[in-house]
Amino acid sequence: MKKLLFVAALFIGLFVNAQETDTEKQARAMELMSKKVEITVDEALFKAVMQNTYVSESPKAVIMGMYVPETFENAKKKLEENTEDQKFEVTDHGEKEINGVKVLYMYGKSTAEGVALDNKVYCYEIDKDTCLMLIGMYEVGVDKKYSDAVNTALNSAIKKQD
Repeated sequence: MKKLLFVAALFIGLFVNAQETDTEKQARAMELMSKKVEITVDEALFKAVMQNTYVSESPKAVIMGMYVPETFENAKKKLEENTEDQKFEVTDHGEKEINGVKVLYMYGKSTAEGVALDNKVYCYEIDKDTCLMLIGMYEVGVDKKYSDAVNTALNSAIKKQD
């Protein structure tokens, strides 16, 4: 399961510049990482392993949310730059509206622990300097209740900001 969570972390790495040296920005990133994401997860299928991260052991599946210190426009540029990443195969990406909110999305395939995974990444603006990243991953061919639960959880966290 650690490798599966590592793959999920790679998606977050697309949007957060790990080489950032600005101490203030790093401190803000740490603060945002500790912020609770309001997400509805089917607790009969997924268990919380840490704040904002839920897993299913068998079949393998992950739901993760994280606030990131990024503008929407920068997140969009990073998504477009990373669609040819070797760690996963991007099958579709762009912008769409979910729950009345403009969302960046990226769908793709990856492998972790020898298991082929379908991946969904959503990113949307919280304020001018913050986005919310949502990641859902599940085994290819998984029982529909798991893929539906991932989709429901991701969509539950996408809300208009006041």
